[in-house]
Amino acid sequence: MEGRISNCFISLLFFLAAALPVAAQQNYTSQGQDSRPVATKKEKKKPEVVYPLFNGVSVSTDLWGPGSKLLGGDFLSAEVMVDVDLKHRYFPTVEIGYGSTDAWNETGIHYRSGAPYFRIGADYNALHGKKHGHMLLVGLRYGFSSFAYDIESMSIDDPAYGGTVGDPNLEDGIWGGSLPYHHEGLKGSMQWMEVNLGLRAKIWKLLYMGWAVRVRFRLSASTAAYGDPWYVPGFGKYNARATGICYTITYKLPY
Repeated sequence: MEGRISNCFISLLFFLAAALPVAAQQNYTSQGQDSRPVATKKEKKKPEVVYPLFNGVSVSTDLWGPGSKLLGGDFLSAEVMVDVDLKHRYFPTVEIGYGSTDAWNETGIHYRSGAPYFRIGADYNALHGKKHGHMLLVGLRYGFSSFAYDIESMSIDDPAYGGTVGDPNLEDGIWGGSLPYHHEGLKGSMQWMEVNLGLRAKIWKLLYMGWAVRVRFRLSASTAAYGDPWYVPGFGKYNARATGICYTITYKLPY
């Protein structure tokens, strides 16, 4: 009898010894803890490819300026861009171009202008760690142009008395009437900043194509006393802000 009690007591001790660690583990887990070791730092995703510091020089030209003129636009612009690829991430850029216009606006004023312009700035490639070589570019530019422009108002033949009269769109609201005028060689200049956002895709070996939207903000301007210019080369219509589009073809020099 005593042997059976002793055996039962020993069996109970073994049962408790086995059950206590399991119960403790379940209690520890129920409190949101995990017995497995937890990584303290998240591993940083490695880039697909690592580019050298100097990764080449590219030359681009804008197709949008000549194309818009051929399709009936009022402005003609042509420009060449040169950028240096640093680690396929940063792209210091210089742009040189020529812009012109010879058109009548909606109020019957004739504007004529043509001059070079330049921009300097840099782009940042948000896809710099990708092997495919395509680019998502965000950039900033400083632009400047010094130009001459001509303005003249349209004269109209007087059907009743003969001769010519001024432009009715420019009639003086107080004294009435207006006089035709013609001014040539007026001097002007402008400085501006622009923010760029665009894509550049690799299409074949060293050849790329891309597009970008440019929002321009005027910093300062100097104009003649006889009237403001309608168009500023490299900037667009003369106002506080202008938006432009460029469609480029780019060749990466093979060195």
